[in-house]
Amino acid sequence: MSKETNRNLAVPMKEKLSYGIASGGGNIITQILGTFLTSYLTDSVGVAAAAVGTMMLVTRIIDAFSDVIMGGIIDKTHTKWGKARPWLLISAPLILIALVLTFSANPSWGDGAKVAYMYFSYIFLNCICYTIFMVSHTSLLSRISLDGNERQKMASMNQNLNQVGGLAVTTFMLILVNFCGWQMTAVIYGVVTCICILIGFFFTREHVGENENGEVKTETVPLNVALPAMLKNKYFYLLTAMFVLILMQAAGPGSMTYYYCNNVVNNLGLLSFISACGIVPMMIMNLFIPSLARKFGRRKLLIVGALGDAFGFFLCGMFSNSLPMIYAGSLLKGFSAGFLFACGFAMASDVVDYGEYKTGVRSEGLINSCVSFGQKVGLGLGPAIASWVLDASGYNGAVVEQSQSAINAICFGYGYYGMILALLIAVIAFFMDLDKKQDEIRIALEAKHHG
Repeated sequence: MSKETNRNLAVPMKEKLSYGIASGGGNIITQILGTFLTSYLTDSVGVAAAAVGTMMLVTRIIDAFSDVIMGGIIDKTHTKWGKARPWLLISAPLILIALVLTFSANPSWGDGAKVAYMYFSYIFLNCICYTIFMVSHTSLLSRISLDGNERQKMASMNQNLNQVGGLAVTTFMLILVNFCGWQMTAVIYGVVTCICILIGFFFTREHVGENENGEVKTETVPLNVALPAMLKNKYFYLLTAMFVLILMQAAGPGSMTYYYCNNVVNNLGLLSFISACGIVPMMIMNLFIPSLARKFGRRKLLIVGALGDAFGFFLCGMFSNSLPMIYAGSLLKGFSAGFLFACGFAMASDVVDYGEYKTGVRSEGLINSCVSFGQKVGLGLGPAIASWVLDASGYNGAVVEQSQSAINAICFGYGYYGMILALLIAVIAFFMDLDKKQDEIRIALEAKHHG
């Protein structure tokens, strides 16, 4: 059996762990942007909530181009380290710089200067630096192994380390802000993120196409070849829509957690505990997902996860004045979201394989750019819609006590909004029937790459 085939069947634990650590670093950025950026801009910098929401939507247009461009760049990359992995090295210091810039706005500036700086820093961080990381990191999974079970193990470990990064933000962010301010807090988290991503670069390998000397032989795929092939892949469209919705239901209601704790229960100190009620169950569930996926398939787990998520959000919306029910809803959301993220990321590599199987063109970069684009659209659109609802309700970050309409808007954004999005995820998941094709595709591709 060749070295390549061995590596397809069993990815070393060091590489699984390193890949997940890089993801955990990236999730620090996702968590900060999804949970704290809106409240930072409205309550600390003094930008109107509607302006923040509009900015997050407008920048999605830029994302539509930057993600596809980055995917095309990865497909044409040819180095001894492979296609995707070198870009982790490039993204690490850029994300550090961009995060610090994002949280360096001066509240004394005029409104125009604040908005201009908000756009500049967010575009640099989200549309450029995070794009480089996200597209390359997601593409790397499909280049480490062709074995679906190994990918699911990696995706599940990846999500657990993601949640460690998320806990590091929700537990310590406000403590650090109170102690040393937003800018220095961004420096601390930026350095941690940079180190995590560098670990992902130094301690993983691209085994698809790897020779006996450890060098990766890759084929460059021109955009005019990869793009038509991708557009013939029906699962590309479903995967993009699913990731938009998954991140919308994570980031939209997530951005309301700060406002919910601060204005509905009047105890900002509960933010860490409520967030942990969602994160810890997700980490526990991820331990069981690889075996569950082998038994039931990723599609069924996605549907179950989406429906469980919807019911958890329903509890948070229906019983927004009852902390025990909020805790129960958060726990249910946590267990359910474990299915969505772990199975969703593993299925992204299945979509790459399906595309090569059907068209003969392997395009990790371009197809996985849809995952990055979907995530960032969701990360921006979810909080944007919540911000518009909040602004329409009359919310004013400068006052101590909010109006009843603002309280109602916060409760809607924290509960029913997420329920609607989760139900839409269930509909998309119903059509993601790649499980029944997985073995046939894997055998065909292994014969192609290692035959």
